[in-house]
Amino acid sequence: MIVKPMPISWFRENLPEFQLIEDNYKEIIKKNYSLSGFTPIDTPVVERLDVLLAKWADDNEVYAISRVNGEEWDDSDLWLRFDLTVPLARFVSQYEWELTFPFRRQHISRVYRWERPQKGRFREFYQADIDIIWNGSLPLFADVEVLSTIYNSLKELDFWQFVININNKKFLSWFLESIGVTNIKETISIIDKKDKVRHEKLKEMFLSIWLSEQTIEKIVEFIKFWEEKTSTEILTYYSQFDSLLLKTWLDELKYLYTSLISLWVDEQYIKINPSISRGLNYYTWTVFETFITWALNMWSISSGGRYEDLASNFTKNNFPWVGWSIWLTRLLSVLESIWKIETNKKTTSKVMLVNMWDDFLKKNLEIIRFLRQNLINTELYLDSEAKIVKQLKYANNKKINYVIIIWETEIQNDIVVLKNLYSWEQFEIKQENLLDYIF
Repeated sequence: MIVKPMPISWFRENLPEFQLIEDNYKEIIKKNYSLSGFTPIDTPVVERLDVLLAKWADDNEVYAISRVNGEEWDDSDLWLRFDLTVPLARFVSQYEWELTFPFRRQHISRVYRWERPQKGRFREFYQADIDIIWNGSLPLFADVEVLSTIYNSLKELDFWQFVININNKKFLSWFLESIGVTNIKETISIIDKKDKVRHEKLKEMFLSIWLSEQTIEKIVEFIKFWEEKTSTEILTYYSQFDSLLLKTWLDELKYLYTSLISLWVDEQYIKINPSISRGLNYYTWTVFETFITWALNMWSISSGGRYEDLASNFTKNNFPWVGWSIWLTRLLSVLESIWKIETNKKTTSKVMLVNMWDDFLKKNLEIIRFLRQNLINTELYLDSEAKIVKQLKYANNKKINYVIIIWETEIQNDIVVLKNLYSWEQFEIKQENLLDYIF
């Protein structure tokens, strides 16, 4: 029986040229995370359901695992993680006496979540997380460290301009209460959709939760205000309000903003945005959300915030922390949709040796050994009977940078022919000089 090969929808798989880009992104992100002192950990893909449901998770969105022929009780409590944060809360609580605080953690791995099929949503996807956790009062500079690290990571990916939106989650609640809104959660949920729908559609959604026309106008004006004003103008405007709590929140936002500028974060990449809330219930303080400029309607590509009591279900100790995630699979999907990814490589090989009969195999293997010892990714075309035209076509199709050709003349003169497949320049050089030409 032949099984028809059918992909599973909303589980992404990559051809080699795209996988190379994804792997490169992971390496860049990991490098920047490590530069800021974030230490890698790993946790199992599988967690117990009571762990996952301890904070936020809807059991309708979590995948269970089971054996085909297993007894029901064997696996009934094993579920796939839906993010990397709740497992971290369990991890910190479990090893709290072995960890050194503040604990800086990085974790780049897959998570699984049932999602309604739609653009930008996947049921298996990569997250690239960082967190700073303390077993006491967590200084606000921890937020600066996380923000600057994410900025440096995204900036080095060099895909397009992006904007990191920063807010204190209580700020938005304060504004809504000040204009008489009582159903705060429902209203914030609609405001969260502002980048994906028109203002007219937003009004319809507000009307559906029984907000008055006057209240809706104030909310729409609030949204337009932050869209049109700079971060400094927003902070200055709200500082005139006579509210001690609001002044405290504004001082914190100003501290974050000015500290980031001092760390050479380009101000065009950050924005104080009082309308940002983030959907997850475990965020309690500052929240961050990142969008690619000119692709605002294609979902955020990175988000995070501060949570004060995420580990409270696992331990009596207080572990406030701030964390952030780059939604790597979604980021790549968005960039692919707006034509900002160039798949110009289909292999890790930088050099291919043309295979001209078995008579030259010994010399070819000598060169391969030399190049690989010098960390040059090298392969030999497998079929020694293939015509040189076919071998060069193979190298071209895989976008290999260089080919090396050896004939009897080259062996006699102790040289090799190196052809650059991008410039089509060709050199006759000594083997020991190859590294001067391959870059």
